[in-house]
Amino acid sequence: MTAVAAAALVLGTAGAAPSDEIEVPIKGQVLTGGTQPKGAPGVLTIHGVRRLSNATIVYWSVAKPEGNTSTQTGEGFLGADTTAFYQSRVGPKEGDVALIDGVGLKAYRPLAPPGIGDPCVCSQGNDLLKLQPGQALVQWSGVAPLPPDVTTVDVSVGEQVVSGVPVEDGPLEPLAKEQDGPIVVGMGWPEIPSEALAAAKPLEPAFYPLVSRISNLEQSVTTTQDSVSLAADVLFAKDSATLTAKAQGAIAAAAAEIKKLEGAKALKVTGHADSDAADAYNLTLSKQRAAAVAAALGKALGGGYTITSEGKGETEPIASNKTDAGKAKNRRVTITVGGQ
Repeated sequence: MTAVAAAALVLGTAGAAPSDEIEVPIKGQVLTGGTQPKGAPGVLTIHGVRRLSNATIVYWSVAKPEGNTSTQTGEGFLGADTTAFYQSRVGPKEGDVALIDGVGLKAYRPLAPPGIGDPCVCSQGNDLLKLQPGQALVQWSGVAPLPPDVTTVDVSVGEQVVSGVPVEDGPLEPLAKEQDGPIVVGMGWPEIPSEALAAAKPLEPAFYPLVSRISNLEQSVTTTQDSVSLAADVLFAKDSATLTAKAQGAIAAAAAEIKKLEGAKALKVTGHADSDAADAYNLTLSKQRAAAVAAALGKALGGGYTITSEGKGETEPIASNKTDAGKAKNRRVTITVGGQ
């Protein structure tokens, strides 16, 4: 199936037929019920993440399937109002777009227009409010420039995320002949106004750090904003709840990170297992391992902390249990701030 055929079948068009000469790249798609999950779900499609000299442009579209007679707008399919990346700026959800570098562990934020009252560095005209059943409308959004070594990103648009999108050079072409009003998928691409990009500036900061890692022999400690995760294979031998010699270093590193977290006085230690062995066995082992880490962590932190522990067994995997690598990720002990 060609990219054009996929766009016609999955997205649908209305008002005019797409030209067979215009390629419609599809870099990723997600279905979304939006704020009014009635009828067939909408489709968010990423058509390209394109690197320009002073910005990164995300080309995307929202489709409303034929037969969906709800009053849901194109913006509604993006989810509830959010300013997760746009922060205090006032603007439409078309402006709340971010690019997530999973290797560099950064979320690059949208560009900000020069005027406080300007809505966003993105498509204008509230086109998504006019989205009709059977129609897919193209939008663009400007994001902070990406470093040259970032070649693949996850794209966040409103509350929807499309993973594994390649970063390519230059704007999409050809341009749509009609730039005033909605641009239907297959009719060409919006022209990116050079004046708007020249006047736009990255928000401060231009990116949010997502995760920090402590580099030790096993890269066994991963820290997020409110939790620390330790690889169980470093902490314990197979089928054991006795801490290994390597565990002391990992727990000491985790304690050092916890001391950096603001308000981290109430902690919950949770053990997790892969799907090998019986459910009851995995649950018991995860509880025993969590208790062992909690005891060692208490000694490493010193006084002033309240630490509880629990085991989840194999009920909360973070990766597939069909591969050895996935099982290794699922064998873990997490330390959550706030004891939640």
